[in-house]
Amino acid sequence: MILRMPEYCSKFICTADRCTDNCCIGWEIDIDEKSLEYYEGVEGDFGEKLKNNISGENPACFVLGKDERCPFLNENNLCEIYIKLGEDKLCDICTEHPRYYEWFDGVKEGGTGLGCEESARIILSQDKPFSYTETEIEYESCSDYDQELFHCLEKARSKIINYLQDRKNPFMQRLSDILRYAYDLQYRTDNGSYDVPEIIEKTGEMKLDIQKFCELFGSLEMLDKNRKKYINQCLQLFSKTGIDEKVFNDNCPDSERYLENIAVYFIWRHFMKGVFEGEFFSKVFFMAAGCVFIEFLAKCCYIEKGTTHLEDYVFIAKEFSKEIEYSEYNLEKVMDAAYEEGYFK
Repeated sequence: MILRMPEYCSKFICTADRCTDNCCIGWEIDIDEKSLEYYEGVEGDFGEKLKNNISGENPACFVLGKDERCPFLNENNLCEIYIKLGEDKLCDICTEHPRYYEWFDGVKEGGTGLGCEESARIILSQDKPFSYTETEIEYESCSDYDQELFHCLEKARSKIINYLQDRKNPFMQRLSDILRYAYDLQYRTDNGSYDVPEIIEKTGEMKLDIQKFCELFGSLEMLDKNRKKYINQCLQLFSKTGIDEKVFNDNCPDSERYLENIAVYFIWRHFMKGVFEGEFFSKVFFMAAGCVFIEFLAKCCYIEKGTTHLEDYVFIAKEFSKEIEYSEYNLEKVMDAAYEEGYFK
């Protein structure tokens, strides 16, 4: 079996206590059965601490303390399990985060998620064409799917990623072309055709209903209770002030590169999942809607501060990912909006 990972994943190293948004705070941390069995056998004072801070639920999880901190996160924001028992004794979720995986027949694909601060910084900083590594691993099973559709989507994904990275046209035009392409490809495959056409370039400005995007993303279940209020404030600010696109692009010349990298990440992570249900246009819509909304928030940041840098985009993209990609409900709600009218014109 082959494991495919984006080449940039080799650069990822957890920044631990230097991270400004620790993943051991505010998240429920499930414990896999193998780790649970080991923790239950640890003796001494630390063994007692383990037993007293693991819930009896199924699945078991660590009982979060004050400010929703993991009970094994010390005052220096370092993991006591790692320190006292070793890296190999971390539970699966702590070992793997922010990595994600998807299983196909003979192929396992993965990457590092945008919801991690350091991973987001690495993803957005890329300035070369997307590539991935392949490594031989032991076979793992997967759900059934149509092999012909799988190969069709593999080819289409390559075309989409290459087109997204072709900078001869503005990024928003590329998004528009990709949306039309994915819609056409969905229609073709729904009718039994698995030929993979070329992406057609169509000049012209894509019109966006920013208010509709704000209503969509503001209607989701939020980790941050102030999120909806912030979105409304941004919409009011943007509506009142507006923005000179040329001035913004001149002052933020790397903005399109950041968005391009985010778009490629979304396509790599989500597009091929469409093979299991035969529906993939919604994954492309999610990519486009996510990029539009992230850019909107970046422009609002620019209006407020007079500048927008990499770290601003990292923060915005990371928060977006945490709110959407790590919530099945939110992810499905955004993708369900794919066939509603009014978002892209």
